[in-house]
Amino acid sequence: MWSYAKLGHSSPELFDAISHKALEKINTFNHQGISNILWAYAKLGRSSPELLNALSKQAMKKIDTLYPHNIVNIVWAYAKLGHSSPKLFNALSHKANEKLNTFNSQNLANTMWAYGKARHPSPKLFDAISQRAIEKLDTFIPQNLVNTVWAHAKLGYSSPELFDAISHKTIEKLDTFNSQEIGNTVWAYAKVGHTSPALFDAISFKAIEKLDTFNSQEIANTVWAYAKVRHTSPDLFDAFSNKAIQKLDGFSSQGLANTVWAYAKVGHSSPKLFDAISYKVLEKLDTFNSQEIANTVWAYATVGHISPELFDALSNKALEKIDTFNSQDVTNTVWAYARVGHLSPKLFDALSHKAIKRLNTFKSQEIANTVWAYAKVGHSSPELFDAISRKAIEKLDTFEVKEISSTVWAYGTVGHTSPDLFDAVSHKAMEKLNLFNSQNMANTVLAFAKVGHSSPELFDAISNEALEKLDSFNSQEIATTMWAYAKMDYSSPKLFDAFSNKAIEKLDTFTCQGIANTLWAYAKVGHPSPELFDAFSHRAVEKIRFFNSQNLSVIKW
Repeated sequence: MWSYAKLGHSSPELFDAISHKALEKINTFNHQGISNILWAYAKLGRSSPELLNALSKQAMKKIDTLYPHNIVNIVWAYAKLGHSSPKLFNALSHKANEKLNTFNSQNLANTMWAYGKARHPSPKLFDAISQRAIEKLDTFIPQNLVNTVWAHAKLGYSSPELFDAISHKTIEKLDTFNSQEIGNTVWAYAKVGHTSPALFDAISFKAIEKLDTFNSQEIANTVWAYAKVRHTSPDLFDAFSNKAIQKLDGFSSQGLANTVWAYAKVGHSSPKLFDAISYKVLEKLDTFNSQEIANTVWAYATVGHISPELFDALSNKALEKIDTFNSQDVTNTVWAYARVGHLSPKLFDALSHKAIKRLNTFKSQEIANTVWAYAKVGHSSPELFDAISRKAIEKLDTFEVKEISSTVWAYGTVGHTSPDLFDAVSHKAMEKLNLFNSQNMANTVLAFAKVGHSSPELFDAISNEALEKLDSFNSQEIATTMWAYAKMDYSSPKLFDAFSNKAIEKLDTFTCQGIANTLWAYAKVGHPSPELFDAFSHRAVEKIRFFNSQNLSVIKW
């Protein structure tokens, strides 16, 4: 059998016959016989579950007689055939640890590859192999280097010292790496979150040189990795964009989703690629899962690439797969549709129900982005907003300032009152007020004003904070803030005086709505500011043809 496998010659009838005979004589197999027969079956891709189970038990009996190459061949074979044997892998893990000093570089790499491929965790073995690998790194060939980091990434094991060492060794040997090895290497570093700028820069140049040898999966894996670690490489992304378009027929749904996600994540514009992928997604739509749907629309929305036909089709597909959406899928999807202004009422209704069911798994950012999306498109969902209100109060200590202001902005925009939420936000906002920027402050007071929720202490605190950060306010934020204070009948003479001067400085940037709202606010609270009214009067005359009837009515008032 070893000879047939060595020559790559498959003989199904022979292998079936040998399988039956081997089962009869299983107790006579020694360490080398076990190793050879397993290696042969794996080499030719021949699986015989009954025989594999029997050989696993026999290997356990002979475990003390196994040499390093036997151990490696056995775990490699089971991993290659995808045959699970947890007890055997646990036992061989301990045995490999004992004999590790006799393992050569290929033994080390193949052992890790096997455990990674089988997804069989063995932290102690990997820690020991990592140290041994560093000692023997000069003898590692490219495939050994790649298999080592790939296995660590597959099992989620981080080994900073090993990854740093392999990074330097990879750069030395990079001329001998093929496209698959390049793709798997950067994928592994990105998967474990190990940054290595020098390695990624070197690989970028090498990947461009070998561009014509990259297949679709290697392209997708590579750009995903660069985006995951946020390593920008414009030349590489430009080159891969053109190559991806040529090889688009070979992309899987995951490859398509990961590619657009990567370009969006690093902010690299590629309209031709996104247009081409849009058509390819429509062709392969039935193969997309919920995460791929969510990541795709998120990517198109992030780069601002409008594709109505794609969004309509993905909306229908999402409705079919709604039960498989997790919290991140829900959030990314509604955020994307809101970001590009693509209305899909049925999808938003369905995702609203799904969000309520999964609300316990939502993080603060997902809560904030979800209500923001519903408010942005003006989609009413009282049940969702009530449920999120309760959940937001529970998780309020985890909210960043942007999430606080976005959440109340959404409630204010749709006019959904939630006294308990607004009271809680008022206290939390005052704790974090030094972290609020001008937009956060403006959106917060706007929300409180729109739902008519009184919070004098918060408005006083924001007034003082705004005075300190006055130079950062733009014209819209000034108008919004003044409108909110006036709406709630809060008088803050120092703030109104300061904003009056700042508004005059920024006069040319005020919109018609901003002019009307600012003048209305000063009049409403009875705060005299002759210079501001004179300046706005001249500005209003210049823009008079752009004012609508409501703006004009407010100004006259």
